Amino acid sequence: MQRSKVLRPLAEIVGVSVLVTSYIWGWEGTFKGAFTLCIVIYVGIGLAAQLRTREGPFDIGIRLDNLGSATRDALLATTVIGLLLVGSGLLLGSLDFPPLRLWPADLRLGIAWGTLQQYGLLCIYYRRFREILPTDRLDPQWATGAVFALLHLPNPFLTLATFGAGVLSCWLYRRTPNLLILGIMHGVVSFLITGCLPNGITMGMRVGPGYYHYIPGR
Repeated sequence: MQRSKVLRPLAEIVGVSVLVTSYIWGWEGTFKGAFTLCIVIYVGIGLAAQLRTREGPFDIGIRLDNLGSATRDALLATTVIGLLLVGSGLLLGSLDFPPLRLWPADLRLGIAWGTLQQYGLLCIYYRRFREILPTDRLDPQWATGAVFALLHLPNPFLTLATFGAGVLSCWLYRRTPNLLILGIMHGVVSFLITGCLPNGITMGMRVGPGYYHYIPGR
């Protein structure tokens, strides 16, 4: 493999990782528009990578032709995960969903945020790792899941959960690439986690310095 063919995707992976890590641990909330700037750079790196590789919307999974099969796979995975979460919530006595009237707004926000995360996970990390790693020795989904998990430190629950979720998303994406459906799945699963598990486990879904300052129940 030519050196440039490795360095370019590697630079994109490192670039997104440094951006997100520095934002979480350093400049989040330090000035007005910090979040917007982070998102613009984040998407910009992804778009630059797609221009370099000549990947169009169809290639990265913004498509309708596989909507049925992608929905079927994601629905099955979401149902299994949802049953496990609801069962855990019943056992722990921690089921605490918001009023039904708030569900649409919460789900819309969760799906939008989930789609944005899936874009980075799949269209930047996974697709770029596929350029670098020999798939016959190390499937890129494991490297993608590991990096995704590291971005959720120091929250132990989220670190473990996002590793598994990242690997699962890559597997579903490889099977039936549909970014939109996986974004919906991400949002729904996140909604179920916050409604089923106690804050003592999820720590309010906080990562970075916010994890250390979070007090469950307050």
